Amino acid sequence: MSDLITNVLQKANEKGKLNRTDVLLRYLRIKYRLKLTDFVLEKRIQNFLMSLK
Repeated sequence: MSDLITNVLQKANEKGKLNRTDVLLRYLRIKYRLKLTDFVLEKRIQNFLMSLK
């Protein structure tokens, strides 16, 4: 089961925007009122990319 952040990461991966963490953080904050740190988001991206392999 996917959570909200994983769904956003999947959409960003399809568009090729995973390297733009500032944009992802802003999107999550505006759309879902979700605040994350850069470190946590980067860790989630790394785990997401590892799960795709």
